[in-house]
Amino acid sequence: MCKTLVLAVAIVLGAVVVAGAVVLRPTGFGQCVGVVSAEIERDNPTATLDPRDVEVQAAKVCSGYEGN
Repeated sequence: MCKTLVLAVAIVLGAVVVAGAVVLRPTGFGQCVGVVSAEIERDNPTATLDPRDVEVQAAKVCSGYEGN
């Protein structure tokens, strides 16, 4: 009985770790926003940039938004 319980706990724990890794894996869109945000901040080193504005602009670039 004890061995079965330990085995069951190990299987459940392993499944939780795998599920967490899948959920926390960065998406292509998230990686794109990170790269573009870094480039926006690098291109304007002396400007005072609001991080939210940088992320919004990066998200627009990554999503292909063509508007103003």
